Amino acid sequence: MRKTSTIVDGAVMAGVYIILMLISLNVPIISILTYFLLPLPIILFAYKHGWKPGLLVWAVTLVLSFVMGGTAGLIYAFSSGLMGIIMGELYKRKTSAFGVLLGGSLASVFNFLMLLVFAKLLLNLDIVKDAQKQFNSVIDQASKFYKQSGQDLSPQLDQMREQVATIPYMLPTAIIIGAIAVTLITQWLAALVLKRMRFDYRPFPPFRDWSFPKSFLWYYILALLLSFIKTDKGSGLYILMINLFIILTLVLVVQGLTVIFSYAKNKGWPKAVPVFISVLVIFTSSILPIIMEVVKFLGIIDLGFEIKKRINTRQ
Repeated sequence: MRKTSTIVDGAVMAGVYIILMLISLNVPIISILTYFLLPLPIILFAYKHGWKPGLLVWAVTLVLSFVMGGTAGLIYAFSSGLMGIIMGELYKRKTSAFGVLLGGSLASVFNFLMLLVFAKLLLNLDIVKDAQKQFNSVIDQASKFYKQSGQDLSPQLDQMREQVATIPYMLPTAIIIGAIAVTLITQWLAALVLKRMRFDYRPFPPFRDWSFPKSFLWYYILALLLSFIKTDKGSGLYILMINLFIILTLVLVVQGLTVIFSYAKNKGWPKAVPVFISVLVIFTSSILPIIMEVVKFLGIIDLGFEIKKRINTRQ
């Protein structure tokens, strides 16, 4: 009876996956949402029946996706299936939300790397260089437009070209941030479904209670010291330094935002206030970087002196 139930569940989940995959391939606007929904059928099946039966359902979706969606369908099935198996098994083991995020992010990083390799070896496409060409083309068009209108923005445009030139060096950061973002959205959607179906899982704690290990502060200091070392552009140390510095800066900014949320909670501010501040920090980071620097400083102080605990103690 149990085996029959597993087969039926597997068939249903495979069917749901194929429907979502076809929507992702053929309906442009809705595909933005369905892309993040694709791992959910595999997550639910692996949660209920474990990773071994999940592999069989994944194999079925791989075959059906290739038959019905071609190469694009196969790529979707591989990436979403791998993430679904890992996250579903972690949910089944009652792993913490951060543990699920880590597992899903590692799977997503692997998926991105496989996509780059696939594009280069089989399609002869260099995604990074193509992106650089697109950005440089936009900058050139903007330069012509401003010259025709009598404006000289050459310094700003040259700075943008320099930033575009660093894209290959920041690829590790882009992959990691992209993987975390994809996993977070998928995990949020999975939590909604799991809660709706009354499945037991460990949710994220409130954002104000998030805290990174203190060791991240020392890593940031190390990255800061490395930035004073003169290195050749494109060298291994240069790539390590720039990626480490960017990632740790983002970590400290997130830590700083948790301080703002904690302070807002203790002061009884409306939830919209810290949310607005977070949005402001994100969207003004390139225009008014001083705001992000202040938030980063809060993160540094919190990791070093645990000011969130002091805020709670005072209350």
